[in-house]
Amino acid sequence: MFSSQSSAAADTIKARTFDVFLSFRGKDTRDGFVSHLYKDLCRKNIETFIDDEELRKGDEISGALLKAIQASRVSVIVFSKDYASSKWCLAELVKIMDCNKWVVPVFYGVDPRDLRNQTGSFADAFAKHEENFKHESGKVKTWRSALTAAGKLSGWDSQVTRPDSTLVDKIVEDVVKKLNCGSSSANLKGLVGIERRMQEVLSLFQDGFPDFRMLGIWGMGGIGKTTLADAIYHHVSNGFQRCCFLANVREHEEQRELLKLRNEFLSTILEDENLYISTPTIGSGFLKDRLSKKKVLIVCDDVSKLSQIEFLFGGIDRIGPGSRVIVTTRNKQVLVQCGIDLIYDMKELDKDESVQLFCQCAFKSTNPTEYQLKLSKMALSVAKGNPLAIRLIGSSLYGKTKSYQESEVKKLNKVPKQDIQEVLKWSFDGLDCEEKEMFLDIACFFKGKHRDYVTRIMDACYDSAHSGIENLIDKSLISVSQNQIAMHDLLQQMGLNIVRDESPLKLEKRSRLWIPEDSYNVLSENNGTEMLRGIELDMSQLAKLELEPTAMMKMRKLRFLKFYHSYGRILLFNGLLSLPEELRYLYWEGYPLRSLPTKFDLGYLVELDMRKSHLEQLWEGKQDLVNLKVITLDFSLNLVRIPDLSRAPNLEKINLLWCSNLRDLPSSLQHLEKLTLLNVNSCENLRSLPSFYKATSLTDLDLGGCSNLCSFPEIMGTMESLRHLVLSGTALKELPSSMGNLIGLKYLSLSDCENFVCLPDSIYKLKSLERFYLKGCSRLEISRKSWTPWSGCMNLI
Repeated sequence: MFSSQSSAAADTIKARTFDVFLSFRGKDTRDGFVSHLYKDLCRKNIETFIDDEELRKGDEISGALLKAIQASRVSVIVFSKDYASSKWCLAELVKIMDCNKWVVPVFYGVDPRDLRNQTGSFADAFAKHEENFKHESGKVKTWRSALTAAGKLSGWDSQVTRPDSTLVDKIVEDVVKKLNCGSSSANLKGLVGIERRMQEVLSLFQDGFPDFRMLGIWGMGGIGKTTLADAIYHHVSNGFQRCCFLANVREHEEQRELLKLRNEFLSTILEDENLYISTPTIGSGFLKDRLSKKKVLIVCDDVSKLSQIEFLFGGIDRIGPGSRVIVTTRNKQVLVQCGIDLIYDMKELDKDESVQLFCQCAFKSTNPTEYQLKLSKMALSVAKGNPLAIRLIGSSLYGKTKSYQESEVKKLNKVPKQDIQEVLKWSFDGLDCEEKEMFLDIACFFKGKHRDYVTRIMDACYDSAHSGIENLIDKSLISVSQNQIAMHDLLQQMGLNIVRDESPLKLEKRSRLWIPEDSYNVLSENNGTEMLRGIELDMSQLAKLELEPTAMMKMRKLRFLKFYHSYGRILLFNGLLSLPEELRYLYWEGYPLRSLPTKFDLGYLVELDMRKSHLEQLWEGKQDLVNLKVITLDFSLNLVRIPDLSRAPNLEKINLLWCSNLRDLPSSLQHLEKLTLLNVNSCENLRSLPSFYKATSLTDLDLGGCSNLCSFPEIMGTMESLRHLVLSGTALKELPSSMGNLIGLKYLSLSDCENFVCLPDSIYKLKSLERFYLKGCSRLEISRKSWTPWSGCMNLI
């Protein structure tokens, strides 16, 4: 019988759902490893069920626990030495395996083989169960089967992933990924026509095929192939050991990033973060053997050529039994050449589905009126069942008056009905001038980039960047996924075509250049014009480029300039007279001169990124930098000093990683009230720091590897903002007594500070500290009694 308290707890459980159910043997791990794991899950706002021992009273597992398992999206099972000795743990395990949801096994101090074979301590436990349950042999057999099945799952081994702090981090990261998959699936439920198509594919794809199978989804652009593949991926992913969605394969090849995509795929499938293969084929027998043992789910989205599949999977004889590979393409011959005989022909939406989607976008309605049905009929005669076109047309009409809607649809009906690009362009034509420019910027330069980054750049270029981006989203011209700007490739192609049509024959008269050969030709011929607003140049596959000193003089209106993969490949033998004065974003990897041009006014600049440069200094004297928010000079090995930044009041981030000759930092840093990050990791010649007493927004300070840094500045007054402080590998002997003023500090690393002798007494005031690393501080003397104030600190190493 439960107490009234445990009954109340059971009632509460029945009314809730959980992200994670934690299964473990309390005597083994509750007060140690599991308590840390539970704390970290909760810190990530992951709703986690951890049982009260009151719920385990009696001979049978309680209904409340069964309900909690069933109501949880992920189960984390911590298998410890005596896990199998608990009949409650085994009963939980059976229920978990029956639910067929995400399972994350943790083999804590045990060998997975002992689970699979019931050997070692598990053999001893089952010998007792066989004795105690002589008349219930079926129950014991069920326990054995569940344990064997769990032992075969891919999980986390405490003897491989060490120490416990790292193991906890990896488990939490794994759980977050699985929960994200589930939440993405839930977001697909409202998509029109997808559920019917998904069931059609699943009946073709799964039933009766226990071996490795490939399936193709074929159809025109904008028809919903990627959306369907995504829905299937999330619907069936629980049944596989590992899953990988390779998005935009064609685009990766066009951007010369297919090798990167392949290595991401192999790293994900083989759970090996450091795996890197640069050869054209995957030739390793060991690698193929590892892959052949994995039951995996892989989606290759938007494949345009057989060679792309051969590069991603070439040299792999087979993937493990039960594995599935889905390929989406507009070209059916790609599937035929791949030998894929299971092909789903993606059709347009039928009449009812088209009306439903249009009314959702145009009227936010699921029960259309007579007027809405009439307008739908007029609009859908042009869209012809293409979901992308329907969304664009509907979204452009939302919130408008009836007279406006009718007028626009009449215009739309004059568009050539066979040309989907013309239908899409109709939506672009309805934008205002700024929105058009922003759309073209995204199509040429910013697709796939982080929304905050894009907004930061555009905010300096346009009067209404925030509302403009929101309008583009509302009109379905762009979307945001995981805070990245996304754009359908048909819409991107439309944008690129618009820019090309500005000047079909003369590249220099276009507003934007993004194709490497085009940018190279305009720059090498020194014929840029005022028409240019943005240039992107990938030098990885091109010959060296020698620029004239006047190369940028005519591009007075240029706002976006990005040279990458250019280290040692862009030459300025005669220097550079100036850079465009209206530049908002300057990214020049490997900039070859010692300083920026003296005539360059940085007043408009928002972000300056000159990693791997030859700079010794940026400029002399003071510059008005009212718009500047980010400076990145990582791996600029010649850099000696940073200029006065007192006129950069909005500066937020400074990255100076591996600037090994940097000697000091300007005192003006202390006045940067909006500075959030300062990274001077591995600046070996840095010997001192300014005070940060006015840097009231600073959250991250990384001084790791500054091997000549002997002192840390006094903390003047209480400082709540700083959360993350890295001092590992420095020459510090001690910390100032004012360290106790860092009351918001959560992470502190002093690892490998070989000269470090003692901690100040005030450090015990750091009540928010969660991780504190002291490994390698060989001269530090501290008694065990001194650790007491950090009893709540999760990682004290």
